[in-house]
Amino acid sequence: MRGNLKTMNLNKRVKKNLNELNTKKKTRLIESEIIKSRFTIIAETVDLNSNKHLKKFFFQLFKESRDLVDMGLSVDIINEDLITVLKGVMGDQESSVIEKLKEKLINYLDIKLQIDGFEKDVLTIAIEEMDDEDFPKIFSDKRFLSRKISDVFVNEFKEKYLEGLTDTTKEIVMNQIDNNTFKRELEDKYTTALESLLDTIESNMDSKLRGIRDKVFS
Repeated sequence: MRGNLKTMNLNKRVKKNLNELNTKKKTRLIESEIIKSRFTIIAETVDLNSNKHLKKFFFQLFKESRDLVDMGLSVDIINEDLITVLKGVMGDQESSVIEKLKEKLINYLDIKLQIDGFEKDVLTIAIEEMDDEDFPKIFSDKRFLSRKISDVFVNEFKEKYLEGLTDTTKEIVMNQIDNNTFKRELEDKYTTALESLLDTIESNMDSKLRGIRDKVFS
């Protein structure tokens, strides 16, 4: 009798686990279809050689990724599907489209953030050395690029500005920047700058739409 009860309980647990697994698979497929369709609409019309197209394109990627995250969709699926769409719609699976987008994004952020010199070098390295699979995280995680910049900043500062100093002086200088407090402040600076940039672009777009609406109904 006890053996039969154990078997029945085991069968119930197995059935329950299978149902949960099937539900997760269905949910993942539905989320993936939603995400791919929305990213495809953005990616299929972009012209990489047009600065006007690129400005709108990067803004749309930032905004769409954040909106999908806010909707509660899986960040992992968002990142996976964005990389698939970028490689599939704008080239092919073996194309160098991500490298092209990195280059365009660097130029775009250089201009928008108005940075130069050392900070420009740091931003360039942070994006160029990023794995292709990590590239979508720039759009879905508002602190991802800021964290990368923070790490590169410390490493590049160490390489470029400490040559010729004594070990004691190097230690004092590095203690000032190679710590969690400094890195967090740097992350906050770039995160705020990027969010302000997106807010400004969105505000400008809203203003243009209002202008069009006012002309139509005037």
